[in-house]
Amino acid sequence: MFKERLLTPGPTTIPMEVLQAMNVPMLHHRSDVFKRELRRACEGMRWLLGWDSAPIFLACSGTGALEAAIINTCRPTDTIISVNGGAFGARWGKIAQRLGVSVHEIQVEWGSAVTTDQVREALATHPNARAFCIQHSETSTTVLHPVEEALRLVKGICPLMLTIVDGISSCATTPMPGDSSILDIYVAGSQKALMLPPGLSVMALSGYAWELVEKTPKRSLYFDLALERRALVGGETSWTPATTLIVGLNAAVEIFRREGLDATYARHKLLSKMTIAGLHALGCTVMAPQAPCPSVTGFFAPEGIEADALRAQIRSSFGIRLAGGQGPFKGKVVRVGHMGYVDPFDVIAAISAIGSTLKRQGQRVDPGAAVVAALNEVEG
Repeated sequence: MFKERLLTPGPTTIPMEVLQAMNVPMLHHRSDVFKRELRRACEGMRWLLGWDSAPIFLACSGTGALEAAIINTCRPTDTIISVNGGAFGARWGKIAQRLGVSVHEIQVEWGSAVTTDQVREALATHPNARAFCIQHSETSTTVLHPVEEALRLVKGICPLMLTIVDGISSCATTPMPGDSSILDIYVAGSQKALMLPPGLSVMALSGYAWELVEKTPKRSLYFDLALERRALVGGETSWTPATTLIVGLNAAVEIFRREGLDATYARHKLLSKMTIAGLHALGCTVMAPQAPCPSVTGFFAPEGIEADALRAQIRSSFGIRLAGGQGPFKGKVVRVGHMGYVDPFDVIAAISAIGSTLKRQGQRVDPGAAVVAALNEVEG
């Protein structure tokens, strides 16, 4: 028997403390009890994000919140600039096109981070674009984009351009990429490092973003952020909220408070370094060596090894579930998620399982040496 370990870039393992908090009789969403939970969630997320206003909660996955960000601020006659360096970067364009918004994509090679030169060129070509959209962490390629640098460049050259950041897989793993002076809309999702089931999105908006929300013609009822903001003043949401996830979020925030945000960020950085060191010791090629993401690490399967078959063997033999590749990396890449409720021994288990499985498949590797390489990062 092996303990089931979920080491994917979402959904992630939920701490028992959070599960117990959610294991309560259903709360009515208009009750005073839930209103207190909602207020607590607002305060908790303001602390977690270091934000100066109350966030908006939507009962949807992160993609719904990304769509809400665009539909509430962009008109069909507008153009957005988006960074497309992976499966999730491409999603900006798909959302905008469905809404009739024109898209100028900054095409970034998969596995690489966007550069300031690329951003500067796009701004020169489309200085009147309504919004600049970017992933903080691109989990399909395991890249961490230099978002704060990009946002400062955007606001320095085009101060009226809205900046929208997908922080779904970076929230609670990486410091915020700026405050409301350069970051206008930030989106987080429950099923990543926030250690919750899928189904809850959190949006933080700057004062400038709210100005655009109020001025932009409304094209959605459910995703009307102005309605949500007015409802929140009365301690409610416009529509039926994800009540149980809100309660769980409050328990998760308490875990982060106890650990401390600096320690949380340091832990994720350590887990990334451990994973990379262990994979290098196994002779594996890491996907994004120049811009590693603290939440997930990907590697290419050795010559002659099918990545999905490798993952399947690891799951059946060791109970560890890893993620596969997407797009052009499908069948070629294995991704190790290490965000949220993950500690160094989870990484050691993953490295051990990967090394042992590769050895069984005829690769000349030393799983023990890989474990030592990973542990050396802890001692360092």
